[in-house]
Amino acid sequence: MIYFQTKPDSVFNTIVQEALISESIEIKLLADDGAIESWEGLYPESSQRFTPYSAVRIMHQLLAACRDSRVYRLTDDHWLVLYECVKNFCSSHNDLLEDQGNGVRLIGKYKLGLLDDEGIVNIYFWDTDFLIPSHSDPWEFWPGEQDLEDDNSDQEASCPAESDAVLSALEPVDDVAWTIPEDEEFFRSGSLQYPDPMFGKQ
Repeated sequence: MIYFQTKPDSVFNTIVQEALISESIEIKLLADDGAIESWEGLYPESSQRFTPYSAVRIMHQLLAACRDSRVYRLTDDHWLVLYECVKNFCSSHNDLLEDQGNGVRLIGKYKLGLLDDEGIVNIYFWDTDFLIPSHSDPWEFWPGEQDLEDDNSDQEASCPAESDAVLSALEPVDDVAWTIPEDEEFFRSGSLQYPDPMFGKQ
């Protein structure tokens, strides 16, 4: 699991994983097609620090962390990519809602209406300091635009050895101090968006 400010509920876990899968596929397609302007338009902050292939590698690491029972602390680089990934996924989902007669779309096993990306950031992200440009050289730590087929950090992380290799870039957290929400605090039967704007209210 990722060490968020608030312990993720099952709905948010599903949203994050679906976002990482769909966005990583989209970014790789853009990179393979040489559509760098599209990459820069969709990821204005991340594209200043990473190549699209490097961003996909980070997404693979984030996905592996989501699927692991251990809790991992993210670097600012991981937070940045996750931030833009989730915001883009929410925007795409909300745009597609107009094509749905009942105003919801299936994400995993959940039928979800509007996704409030600002609400998600406020609940789950510790801060947005990662948006402040770093003075370090990002290319020192991340590989260039090489073929991802040789990368063990695939989306399935099919065996423990592969998963451990993918997660080696992240720090495990032993003493977790996140906020634990009440059951169905952010989404319940009848909710029309996530997080539910009525959360915390009687």
